[in-house]
Amino acid sequence: MKKNISIYGGGWVGAPLAFKLALADFEVKVSASQVHQQAKHPKVQVVDFRATDETTEGDWALLNQSAIQVWAIPPRRKKNSEEQYLRIVQAWVDGLDPQKVEKIIFLSSTSVYANVSAIVDETAEINTNSLMAQAEAIVAASPVTSIILRLGGLMGGDRFVAKYFANKRNDGANCPVNYVHKDDVVNLIALTCDKIQSGIYNIVAPEHPTKQDVGMNDCEKRGMNPGYWDSSQPCLGGKIVSGDKIVEELSYDFKWPDPMEF
Repeated sequence: MKKNISIYGGGWVGAPLAFKLALADFEVKVSASQVHQQAKHPKVQVVDFRATDETTEGDWALLNQSAIQVWAIPPRRKKNSEEQYLRIVQAWVDGLDPQKVEKIIFLSSTSVYANVSAIVDETAEINTNSLMAQAEAIVAASPVTSIILRLGGLMGGDRFVAKYFANKRNDGANCPVNYVHKDDVVNLIALTCDKIQSGIYNIVAPEHPTKQDVGMNDCEKRGMNPGYWDSSQPCLGGKIVSGDKIVEELSYDFKWPDPMEF
């Protein structure tokens, strides 16, 4: 019998993830302020829930009883939001019952790695002062088994490269990108729910073209002004994040391996 899963954050990743897990016969609860079309399925229960400093124990209990817990709520970009985000993550973790919850899956970011001119994997040094690294530490300290998924730059659907580079002066022309398509993110999180018990994993597309190549290519495809790129400047830092670990463990083939084709 498939386990019950709670997804905190029924947005860009959480909603299609809920639907995919329901198709795989999981019983899914997903938090959302309204029913998201991508989450509609008989096995998906949409819970009206918003994580704040005022969230009560009873409100947390709407979701925190499921065997598998997936945190897909990104930090908010507001004043004092970093401190609030960490308080909320701590409150969530503190409310989990190790007798009921089997594992936590926390969606983090590859931004935790230092910007070095090297290939980095899950063993690389991270910036422990960064927001997401601090959130990871809270999750890792929980008595509940945890899985940290560090996602690359999320693209796909209404998030396309040209949207961010067109008609602008763009830096880092020669730096490699560490993007990943939403379809692959959803697929890999769903497989993680079913097949991975613990650990830290990067989720990044295997190809890493330069920022200029990706930006100009997508602008051309969409008939948008490619903006200005100075390709004479070397890339300062420009890490390449390896996602080989999760690919090998799950024997996964990327649907979108090359950001040039997103």
